[in-house]
Amino acid sequence: MVGILVSRPDLLGLSADWPLGTLARTSTADAMLQVMASSMLTFVGVVFAITLVALQLASSQLSPRVIRIFVRSAVTKTAFGVFLATFAFAVTALAFDNVTDPEAASRTVSVAVGLLALSVAVFVVYVTAIMRLLQVAWVVSAVANEARTSIHREFPADGSYRSAPAPRMDDTPRTIRLPTTDTRGFKGTLGTVLAINRPALVRLAEAHGCVIELMPRIGQYVTTGGAVFAVHGSSPPEDRQVLACLHLGRTRTLEQDPTYGIRQLVDVGTQALSPAVNQMTTAVVVIDRLQDLLLRIGRQPPPSGMYTDGQGTVRLVEPTTPPSYFLNLAFREISQYGAGSWHVTRRLAAAYDDLRSEMADDWHEPIARMQESLDLLVRLHSPEAESLDLATEPDHLGLG
Repeated sequence: MVGILVSRPDLLGLSADWPLGTLARTSTADAMLQVMASSMLTFVGVVFAITLVALQLASSQLSPRVIRIFVRSAVTKTAFGVFLATFAFAVTALAFDNVTDPEAASRTVSVAVGLLALSVAVFVVYVTAIMRLLQVAWVVSAVANEARTSIHREFPADGSYRSAPAPRMDDTPRTIRLPTTDTRGFKGTLGTVLAINRPALVRLAEAHGCVIELMPRIGQYVTTGGAVFAVHGSSPPEDRQVLACLHLGRTRTLEQDPTYGIRQLVDVGTQALSPAVNQMTTAVVVIDRLQDLLLRIGRQPPPSGMYTDGQGTVRLVEPTTPPSYFLNLAFREISQYGAGSWHVTRRLAAAYDDLRSEMADDWHEPIARMQESLDLLVRLHSPEAESLDLATEPDHLGLG
């Protein structure tokens, strides 16, 4: 549209008598547009190829699950948008070139110079952003920040809870399963449970005087025909009404699944501890963030997994996660892969001490088990008594 506006405004019903910049020869405009059209297309291809190589390197050194940070980057989208817009302007202006109008040529040259200057500036910003995105600390912090936001949503403070009697659960509830074929109004026959519409499920259960129970955990993959809901009550709603409150997808997200953020960080940590990468400091950076996430979870009251209607009657029940699950998810694999590195074991010992001193009582026993497991793993790798003491000494910097 811009190309038509500056070269042939008469096609849009506008006046063609408006100069922009100094007058230029039409041959100059033609030559500049031809160079822009050919060079920008080549430039976009080179930038795209370099980006793919950078993503592949990041995937091999960090984790394939953090690549979405690069894909969702606003800088990346803006850069490619500006580059392609410059190419599109050059092609459009060439197609609608007014070779007999010097004012049209001046407008075209002025806009072309402006777009080229903008492309150069955006390219500098883009390179800087890509270099930042390839830094381990930045990627780990970005994942941890998203996980903190999810934890804040899924682990509310004390004031968000209300007292309610336990719901009556049937011994043989009605099971609602995913359809085996696509049905009208619901297209998902299998997939990962990304989220559920809790308010809608509560209203639906209240209208039918029943209790709806989510059977899989958020983030779990459900196969075709798999069970997803159990309805407790004598007048359950229709299956399609309940299934309409279910959001399935291809892969896990952090929408209602804070454990996926922990899982991504653990993947980065364990990949850093692999013999191919062998980056112990990266694992320590991951442990720093994991400790912070577990502290945020442990400082909030444990979720009951129950949601009530306006009258205080429980209408929706979800599976809950015990403290031992979070601890095993966050530290078990890292402790196994990093047991031979004092840098990792000393940082783990410090994390366990901090968690035990700040967490509620129900966390103390599983934390003690994690400490015992760490001591055992270190003893297997360092049987000497002096080495054992040094390897398990708590140190927030690991080994410096």
